[in-house]
Amino acid sequence: MSKDNIQPKTEQQLAEAFAKEYSELCDKHSMNIVVNPVFVARDDGTFSVKLQHSIGKLPRSSEK
Repeated sequence: MSKDNIQPKTEQQLAEAFAKEYSELCDKHSMNIVVNPVFVARDDGTFSVKLQHSIGKLPRSSEK
């Protein structure tokens, strides 16, 4: 397919394509991105919430 025939995609189409490709990548490598909240104490006695990203191994199909 030539580049001249590529149609611009809507934000919804791009989001759907990303989700599909990410799902396929997770399945291929049996891993995914895991996000956990981390509470950080501040000097004024309050806490902030930060998001900690890591890579997690997906359970095998026999473990599901």
